Amino acid sequence: MSGQGKRLMVMAGGTGGHVFPGLAVAHHLMAQGWQVRWLGTA
Repeated sequence: MSGQGKRLMVMAGGTGGHVFPGLAVAHHLMAQGWQVRWLGTA
């Protein structure tokens, strides 16, 4: 895994009580250089 950045998938759905904290974590990690993928419900 040498040379690859840190990667994470964030999954959240159902209500804002799950989605908004998940988005906050995703945005924070992206600002730290992580590659983040989002999987959620609409």
